[in-house]
Amino acid sequence: MSVTQQQVLDCLAKVTSPRGVPLTNANVLSAIAVTDGKVFFSINVDAAEARAWESVRAQAENAVRAIPGVSVAMIALTAERKAGSAA
Repeated sequence: MSVTQQQVLDCLAKVTSPRGVPLTNANVLSAIAVTDGKVFFSINVDAAEARAWESVRAQAENAVRAIPGVSVAMIALTAERKAGSAA
């Protein structure tokens, strides 16, 4: 049984962001790639919020791995500083 993007989205809708909304409504997900049981995507947040999002990334990865047919789940947390911010 092959894994679909919709299955991944349905699963991620059950993970809550630090903002208290489902991950799928938090406007932080990159495109989701699903190929041969491998799922890849990133969670893109502001650098100032990165620490708060790490546990959400881990929850999302665990939830995706629990989908039948998923052999690999790689979820990256990317945090960018806003333009003009100090390094």
